[in-house]
Amino acid sequence: MKGYIFDMDGTLLDSLHAWDNLGNRYLNSIGVVGDPDLDDKMKHMSLDEAASYMIERFHLDKTVSELIEETRQVMAKAYEEDIPLKEGIKEYLELCQNKGYKMCVLTASDSVLAKKALKRLNILDYFEDVYACHEIGYPKTDTQSYTYVAKQMGLENHECAVVEDSLYAIKTAKEAGFYVIGVYDEGNDANWQDIVKIADEILFKNDIDKNSL
Repeated sequence: MKGYIFDMDGTLLDSLHAWDNLGNRYLNSIGVVGDPDLDDKMKHMSLDEAASYMIERFHLDKTVSELIEETRQVMAKAYEEDIPLKEGIKEYLELCQNKGYKMCVLTASDSVLAKKALKRLNILDYFEDVYACHEIGYPKTDTQSYTYVAKQMGLENHECAVVEDSLYAIKTAKEAGFYVIGVYDEGNDANWQDIVKIADEILFKNDIDKNSL
């Protein structure tokens, strides 16, 4: 292994609850009534896909870029001030750095918010770069998302580990030929047994195995 591609929300940051009901929170802020199952419908979408869905579903007179920027503002305070690191993750990054691994972040969230949060939490410098799915043009349901980042690192897929907490993303990374590390998070509890079956390795809170690096 020569490199690591880390997910952000639920993997590096304990942030999944910050995204709970974001679509409806945004809609309420502009006086539109949303759907009770809106989160479930959009949870596997990239920002572009989610914005397009909301514009069509609720007949919003906005462009995709305008909607993304406005929802980003709703989330900005949490990323800039409140969201904490996952337990044990800084120590894990230090182990990877000491081994000489290249490291990048691939997030389905916004890269500007990601960098602000990672900088505040003193882990941004561990990474060569932070990539957002909507910026590179590939959602995490597309194997090209992880392949794109590996190429930017100068590595082949089989030379990289992907560290993820979401079942759908773990399936994608595995299909693309990456070594996959599944991270436990409260948000993936219902899918945990499937993650254990698919991932090459799993991590719990504070479960950092130096011999696995």
